[in-house]
Amino acid sequence: MNRKLVNRWHVAIPSILLLGAAWIWVSRPSIVESTFDTPRPALYHPAPDFTLPRFSAIGAEGNPFSLSAAKGRPVVLNFWATWCGPCRREFPALQAAAARHGGCMAASESVGDDQQNAGGLDQDSDCVLFIGVNQGENADTVTRFLNEVGSPAGRNESSTAGQSDRTSEFEIVLDRSLEVGQRYNVQGLPLTYFIDAEGTIRGVWSGEMNSVILAEQIAEILP
Repeated sequence: MNRKLVNRWHVAIPSILLLGAAWIWVSRPSIVESTFDTPRPALYHPAPDFTLPRFSAIGAEGNPFSLSAAKGRPVVLNFWATWCGPCRREFPALQAAAARHGGCMAASESVGDDQQNAGGLDQDSDCVLFIGVNQGENADTVTRFLNEVGSPAGRNESSTAGQSDRTSEFEIVLDRSLEVGQRYNVQGLPLTYFIDAEGTIRGVWSGEMNSVILAEQIAEILP
């Protein structure tokens, strides 16, 4: 009798396993397709395009910034927030590097989009665009931070309208919905992408950078 019971279990166990596998397959969560029309970022692949409002020192939103409009110049794309300690600590290094490689954004604002996309920015070969993508914060919070760290625009109240959007040594844009951060797989701050003049991602650095790390990474995207 025990042997009959064992034989029944030998038959029942495979059936149970098959039913369990079928249940897991049927009840698996559906995969929601991404709403993004651009690929996820990856080394040696094009950086996904995005458009975000520029931060303005005068409180109102500045003209939108599109990454595609920067094509033709290397880009340091830094994801950050004011509450992030490492972001605060690396901010002076980013400002110093932008001062050394700056001038691109000021010139690009005086050039039409068509000329930018055609590589119409005729400047020094070591000119790099620095874009700080603030994550989820409003303009007032960013203003207080820039005043605290002593950004040039925060000190200069006589800035012209064209300069008022340049709130630090590098351009700041506001990703309040965190949509661009999600697109760029931001899981911790700071996170920095180094993009060459062709729009290709050449390096990614997760965490705080010092001036040496920053210089090494920038060297990889210069012509």
